[in-house]
Amino acid sequence: MRFRLASVSPILCAAVTGAILLATSASAHAQAALDDDDAKPASSTVVNPENDTHVGVALRLRDVTVPKGMIELFVDQAPGGSSQFGIGLEVFRRKGNFEVQFGLEYEAIEVQQGIWVQKNKLPPAEEVDYVQFHNFGWVTAEVTFLNHTPITKFLAIRYGGGAGIGIFKGKVSRTDYVCSSSALTTCAEKPFAENQDTPYNLPPVFPVINAIIGVQIRPVDNIVINVETGIRTLPFFGMSVGYMF
Repeated sequence: MRFRLASVSPILCAAVTGAILLATSASAHAQAALDDDDAKPASSTVVNPENDTHVGVALRLRDVTVPKGMIELFVDQAPGGSSQFGIGLEVFRRKGNFEVQFGLEYEAIEVQQGIWVQKNKLPPAEEVDYVQFHNFGWVTAEVTFLNHTPITKFLAIRYGGGAGIGIFKGKVSRTDYVCSSSALTTCAEKPFAENQDTPYNLPPVFPVINAIIGVQIRPVDNIVINVETGIRTLPFFGMSVGYMF
């Protein structure tokens, strides 16, 4: 019996020692796995700024220009062009770098009054019109789609386009003039003129086509300053300041 106990004792000691080593190793691996899990944030808490969605409002101020050369694409001669400031309000939704904007704006369009010569109707063979603008302008509503290409955290290139409608206010009127020569200084109101301060028959609604390029400055996260140029049927240059919620 002593012989058998002595033989079993080393085997039992080896088994107990192995079990202790295995338990210690398993505990170390489990602790390492827990440490790795603590070091990695849960996927559900990862935030991607490019998917952030914001709604905002902005106030815009724009200089709208109607060059004399642009007018003379449609008539042989006009007395001048127009450059007037317009003011508007924007409401926009932005997700990442893409923005959808709804804008309302008003601009006065006051062209210098004077003699307009229609295409291929040069004096003295033809009559001319003395044209006047009376509180003329338009209210516009448009939707614009804009993208932003970041240059730095605070600066991005801004570009896009859209469409809408413009509703005219005020009137543009004409009076018939006749000329004794091709010099417009010889023109005077026609006696018993058919048109005397007669309003032109303008359409009540006119299409607005947008094409915009500019830069956006973000001095802080929720404030945007846009400096941009382009066309809204008419050429413009301006800026807007907005707040994003």
